[in-house]
Amino acid sequence: MTLARLRAPLRHPRALAVGQGITLDVGHLRALVFRGVNPKEAFTIMDGEGHYFRASLTSLASDTGQATIYEAMASSPESPAHITLFCAVLARQRMLGVIQKATELGVMAVVPILSERSVSLAGLAHEKAHAWPAQALRAARQCRRASIPNVSEALAFEVALKGALFCDADQRFYLDDRAPMGSCLPASRITDRRIAFVVGPEGGFTDAERASLVASHATPLRLGERVLRAETSALVGLALLQHLYGDL
Repeated sequence: MTLARLRAPLRHPRALAVGQGITLDVGHLRALVFRGVNPKEAFTIMDGEGHYFRASLTSLASDTGQATIYEAMASSPESPAHITLFCAVLARQRMLGVIQKATELGVMAVVPILSERSVSLAGLAHEKAHAWPAQALRAARQCRRASIPNVSEALAFEVALKGALFCDADQRFYLDDRAPMGSCLPASRITDRRIAFVVGPEGGFTDAERASLVASHATPLRLGERVLRAETSALVGLALLQHLYGDL
């Protein structure tokens, strides 16, 4: 089973109801093991009609398992917007907090980027880069999400801008405190669901990096007159994007 399938929402082929017991197949079990869900713990599952439920894992074996549906969720825990956060690697292990909160805000993927003023490749071990994917997993479980955001390895700035998550986005934005006042989000369109959102490090982007973003047809955004810390900017920007394109 691929990592993409392990991160995807768990699905049951038939309609579910509160109080119902269900049998889990091998695919379900692998996804639950990936999520670290143990017996008596809860997880989110979607039924064949597209409704989401909370279930309690009652038993787990090598090739089968049992769970009990105990709560119907009022709506989907997943945002309709597919937002990828491209965040310059921040010092003092602040990426752990950014990834946690970005997951809670509904991002589908996080791409840490190595920019001119970010933490360097040599500094990733000190920033606990190995722990970033697990941080997203724990946050997804805590906020009852059905999917687990993908956290990629850190990529060089120019490499990240050539990747599919950036190039195939319907809208591309980057935060820049040098952008003209009034640089704000455009009116959303129903088809604008794939969003690439780029946040720089402390000190911002270099002129060359700004030129690359402009050449890549990214739109600059400015969050008012105050210069926010990088991690604050990332979370404020995500909240605004979810308000416009998603479910906030």
